[in-house]
Amino acid sequence: MSKKVKILISVAGFLFIQIANIYAGDSLRFSLDDAVKYALKHNESMKIEQAGVKSADAGTMIARAGFLPKVSASASYTKLGKTSNFDMLSPSYGMMQMPVFGPMGDTIGFTVVPGIIGADTISIPMGQEENYITQLTVQQPIFTWGKIISGYQISKLNLDATKEDYRKNRNELILNVTKTFYGIIVLEEFVKITEDAYKQLQKHTNVIEKRYNEGLASKFDLLRVKVQLTNMEPQLIKARDGLELAKNGFKLLLGLKQNENIKLEGKLDYDPVTVELEKSTKAAQINRPEIKSMNMRKEMAKKALFINRTSNLPNIVAIGNYGYKKPLYFTNEWGTDWNVTLAAQMQIFSGFENLGRVRQASYQLSQAEHGLNLIKEGIKMEVQSTYLQLEQAKKLVMSQKENISQAEEALKIVEQRYNNGLATSLEVMDTQLALMQAKTNWLQALSDYVIAKCAFEKAVGGK
Repeated sequence: MSKKVKILISVAGFLFIQIANIYAGDSLRFSLDDAVKYALKHNESMKIEQAGVKSADAGTMIARAGFLPKVSASASYTKLGKTSNFDMLSPSYGMMQMPVFGPMGDTIGFTVVPGIIGADTISIPMGQEENYITQLTVQQPIFTWGKIISGYQISKLNLDATKEDYRKNRNELILNVTKTFYGIIVLEEFVKITEDAYKQLQKHTNVIEKRYNEGLASKFDLLRVKVQLTNMEPQLIKARDGLELAKNGFKLLLGLKQNENIKLEGKLDYDPVTVELEKSTKAAQINRPEIKSMNMRKEMAKKALFINRTSNLPNIVAIGNYGYKKPLYFTNEWGTDWNVTLAAQMQIFSGFENLGRVRQASYQLSQAEHGLNLIKEGIKMEVQSTYLQLEQAKKLVMSQKENISQAEEALKIVEQRYNNGLATSLEVMDTQLALMQAKTNWLQALSDYVIAKCAFEKAVGGK
């Protein structure tokens, strides 16, 4: 090989390694903690839940406004096309002649004196053509039988209940991420197991083919092992495809784009834990967000019932108005005016609407009480179920771990016996399949245990 060819090969190898490193660097690496944190931040369903919490928080601001005065301002300008007039008669004064009488009562002459000589019509305008008004109004509730404070308490309970609902969905997302994460780890290990089994069978096929060419193995053995090798290829393809599908589902769960490359960093470890069913069941009744949320919604229903029962009672409010207008009373000039009103308002009859609302609130309270009982019983069942799954998984892990050692020892023995002509090819293949099945069972048992432990923590209301 010439020196130039060696240089070209070295450069090509260097470039290949660099390109491989670049593409490897593009992969997003996730540990389980990283995956959980990323999902909580980017998962679309969690964004919906977070928006719900913020909406409930804004609801408390709305309810709090009921304690504060309402201030409003208004301004208007009115141009009258014609003003109304008030007409009235007014006496007309002037000089008039009056007779002068003598001692005997006879008229002796005339004199001029002031007096009413007639009547005139006077027209008084009842307003001005141009009218300006600006007004500031303040309204403050004084006494409402506790309806305002109850409404505010309902909004606070709703906020707390929404936070508990968020925590519930958060716990479910963490569990789903954990399940999918370890599911991918299992599939990756399963692909490796299948690839190792395929290589072992391929190696055994080469041995059979060599022995057949030497006349030491039958054609049946050669055909049988080749058929078995061919049958394993679809299993390997399915395992790889299943792994890719699982990764795509994991990306969707985390809120990643499907074209992102991901690499998971984690392994399945057997970390045995001891739990008590009775103690865990009691803890779940205290810690589970579903119970806390339903308790709060029950209190909300109670307060809603109280509000509806007091809706027919009179409310007392104070109203103050301050105005700046023209004309002011009967004078066509700018001036101020104010008034204060203390008012009581009471609904007398509403077509039995309030009675219907009271009954509706009462039934909603009943629904909340029955729903709370149902949730408590469901959580008890969930804790018991996950407890049994955890205990079963622990037993399977212990049994399958020993089984792998036995299967590996059996394969060594049968391969040695086959090399000595004391075992058949079929026995070797059966032992290889038994080892593959033992490794698969161990892997599945370990995965079931890790997931069962996470599910039990979630059922108890823990992390």
